Amino acid sequence: MTIVGDGAVGKTTLVQALLKKTKDSNHINSKGTFLEENKISRTPFMEIESWSYKDLVFQCYDLAGQRTPGMHPLDLLKHQVLKYIDIYIFVFSLDRYESFENLNNWLRLMNIEYNLKENNSGFVLVGNKVDLERNVSRELVQTLVGEDRFFHTYVETSSIYGVGIEEILEKIVIMGRKLLNLSD
Repeated sequence: MTIVGDGAVGKTTLVQALLKKTKDSNHINSKGTFLEENKISRTPFMEIESWSYKDLVFQCYDLAGQRTPGMHPLDLLKHQVLKYIDIYIFVFSLDRYESFENLNNWLRLMNIEYNLKENNSGFVLVGNKVDLERNVSRELVQTLVGEDRFFHTYVETSSIYGVGIEEILEKIVIMGRKLLNLSD
């Protein structure tokens, strides 16, 4: 999966909260062994995190939100980064309307029309920083979410306080199982 959005919306903190939740849960795989998460830093513009949760192993590309044209992973490694992505997590900050507006730019940059047509990807929208003053209404967000919309699901979170973290994990497990044709 990959997680994208503007700089300072809390993507890396969100990934760290997901890692902490999976580690705290001490989930054991079907063979009775605990699978630990691994962190692999690649560049200042991208980190790769991996963890296991409910018998699935996730690898997450945490892409920088700051875009220097020609220097962002999506400019340099677009096909290598996006080629194997099954789940896309788009994050905006509920206290910064501009980060919500910029979701369209991220959608274009990701160039994911093929995945949409083939219905072989899951798309999650995350409104982060629910603990701060809201500048994006729930009604506006809901215009982007639904079965006939681009985003399949929406979760509001506070990465700092752990709000919505378990809900995101559950949603990506459901999506992962569906994409892999696994039963519950």
